[in-house]
Amino acid sequence: MCDLYMHHQASDLSEEIDCYIRHNGSSPGGRYWPIVASVTIMVPNCKDFLEHVVLVDLPGTGDCNKTRDEMWKSKLRDCSAVWIVSEIERAASDKSAWDILKNITDMAQGGECRSISFICTKTDLISTTYMRSVKLKDKDLEITCKDTQYKRKAACILYRNKEAKEEVKKSFDAQHIIKKYFNCDDGFLSIFTVSSEEFISDTPILEKEQTEIPKLQDLLKGYNNSQINEMGNQYVLGARGILYLIQGSRDTSQDMNAQKCQLYQLLEKNLHRALEDLQGHHNHVLDFLEELLSAGTKESEQECIKTATNVIKPLDRDNRGFHKILTALCKNNGYHRSRKGEFDLNNILATHMYNNIDNFFNSLFLSHGNVFEKSLQANIDKFTIITKDMMTEYNHSPMLNHVLNFLKIEENKVKSDIIRDLRQRKKKIYTSLQVSIKETMLPCYNQAAHLKGIGSMLKQQKVLLSYIENSKTEMFHKAKKHMLELLELAKNFHKDELKKNLKTAMKYSLLNASLLYMDVSKDLKELELLHK
Repeated sequence: MCDLYMHHQASDLSEEIDCYIRHNGSSPGGRYWPIVASVTIMVPNCKDFLEHVVLVDLPGTGDCNKTRDEMWKSKLRDCSAVWIVSEIERAASDKSAWDILKNITDMAQGGECRSISFICTKTDLISTTYMRSVKLKDKDLEITCKDTQYKRKAACILYRNKEAKEEVKKSFDAQHIIKKYFNCDDGFLSIFTVSSEEFISDTPILEKEQTEIPKLQDLLKGYNNSQINEMGNQYVLGARGILYLIQGSRDTSQDMNAQKCQLYQLLEKNLHRALEDLQGHHNHVLDFLEELLSAGTKESEQECIKTATNVIKPLDRDNRGFHKILTALCKNNGYHRSRKGEFDLNNILATHMYNNIDNFFNSLFLSHGNVFEKSLQANIDKFTIITKDMMTEYNHSPMLNHVLNFLKIEENKVKSDIIRDLRQRKKKIYTSLQVSIKETMLPCYNQAAHLKGIGSMLKQQKVLLSYIENSKTEMFHKAKKHMLELLELAKNFHKDELKKNLKTAMKYSLLNASLLYMDVSKDLKELELLHK
């Protein structure tokens, strides 16, 4: 069931959907949060910004329940860019804003994040005593005592914006874990100091550009244009492929058919060899990953009780409040997120396995920047059944050259599809360790969650630790096996897709008798110009 609301004013829409996205304890009744998992808002007249872009507002730490916790992690893994939003006065020290970086593995290894933007809001809200509080003088702001109060306020805003950016950048650079998973080049982090009030004001004291809203709009345009360009390139490539196929099918003489059969046999050999090379690399990856997982499994068996105790029986926690956290963790299958922090027992139990594979995994599945030579994507990129020598050899035959161009395009299309599939599978492969551990722990969580009354917390702790001790060997070996099986499935799927699609393309272009006598050379030239 889907309810649809339409309004011309944002304030009216906000009031209408309030009952779906907020819970107000002072006015219960008529509230659908937290039953409603998500609300989708369509904004008209934003084709340049949002035609192919989805902005996801993730629930904060105060909105936690089982459904939203799961949605929070899954949506974060799907985001190609992450925006962290905080009011400017506490941007560099806002714990809840920076807490998202604790989930860096969900953004990197288990996700597809390529950039992070930190957005400092409400820059127009500044105290009249700001200059005195930070010991500023007129010369620091390049103003004089004769300047109006509005000019002085604008100067203070811009000065504080500059200071805030430097503080956020310093705080970001101190997050060393980010550098473990991301290549933090100049384009990875963007910092904005924005004022929507000033941007829409009829009597602003800041220029439009100084509100930095236009910069955010340009950022969205960049995301949107990137998608449009990719879709356009795919369309043009597909059309070129069809025209090459038509143009290469016009000669149906016996001599040409014999040459096509000969070329088919050569390509079939190339396909067999290229698939063997790709499989060889994948097998090497599987073998090395198995070694790392085995080491992680051994460490996990030795250290799991000590590691789990830090979550289940922490020394720095007051027992009077911790029993609620522990019960919530058990009810939520090993995960609980609140204002006091995040508790993820499944991930903690997988820590030693992740520590062993993280560097290798990162080199295999890069979601940004340059692709390592030995990564899975690099080897898919190198895969080809059409060598440069072949293109040179058949350059004298326009018909066969068109056929090879068609096959090259089809090959690139299949490889692009496989790389997209690989990026999606990467998330499932990486999170498979904690998912498998969670499945093993489910009976224990269920048992512990039902313990109530006096002394229930101690009983819960005993149940959890005893279960971990008794099932540790099976649990970690099962997790290891699960990850390897998923990678094996990916390997076989990619091999089958390449083989099936390329053999089909070879058959259509080289073995089928053709009745297409159209001359599409002019159309090809037009598409070549579009592609350039």
